[in-house]
Amino acid sequence: MTENYIQIKKEVLKTLETEDISSILKSLSVYPPTKIISFLIGAFLHPDEVVRWKAVIAFGYFTAEIAKNEMERARIVIRRLMWMLNEESGGMAWGVPEGFAEALYNCEALKDEYLPIFVSYIWNAEETGKYKADNFLEFPPAQRGVIWGIGRLAEKYKKELWENKAPFYIKQILEETKDSGVMFLSLWSLNKLKPFPKDFSLNNNLIEKVFSFLLKKNYSFLLFDGKRIYSKSIKELQKEFFSTS
Repeated sequence: MTENYIQIKKEVLKTLETEDISSILKSLSVYPPTKIISFLIGAFLHPDEVVRWKAVIAFGYFTAEIAKNEMERARIVIRRLMWMLNEESGGMAWGVPEGFAEALYNCEALKDEYLPIFVSYIWNAEETGKYKADNFLEFPPAQRGVIWGIGRLAEKYKKELWENKAPFYIKQILEETKDSGVMFLSLWSLNKLKPFPKDFSLNNNLIEKVFSFLLKKNYSFLLFDGKRIYSKSIKELQKEFFSTS
């Protein structure tokens, strides 16, 4: 491990820890994107959640920058994330779904190739003979990341998400989950996916039950909404959810 490698790693981490999201991309742009991608993935595990979100934002941006000149290298980066999400990798891959989504958000070419795979991580297929989709992530924190990512991608690629049945998979998870974060982000993402077509409907009793449950807990979730990182309250989400159609 060279001294230069260690120094760049320290500088990347310092930038994420000390600068706000309006300046981190400019500051990190002094390095070749391929030199810092691994450090950004490593920062997905930072103990400070805000720093983790900044790493996700930077990862998505710089993966897209790599794709502009070296599409195959960008594919290798995405395949690395896919491996990290694979059970055989032996890890939980904190922050990986979020980083995956940001990369697709920032690069249409990567979105075209990998959006169906990304959506498949929340597709809990029923048994069909001996075959079953094997991408489904059962661990709630991983589901949170994918569902947040779908809400984020809905800002640009709503049509494609509907074509890939993402809202239907979120709906299924919402009906079954016991995890507050998954509940919250499911509602947040479904709101981003409005308006709903005629063949899609939500159980109003379920929606009211979930909101009631989260309101009693005064629940909030720290997220990136495309502009800022902040703790969004269930009261804010409830107001938005019932004011949009």
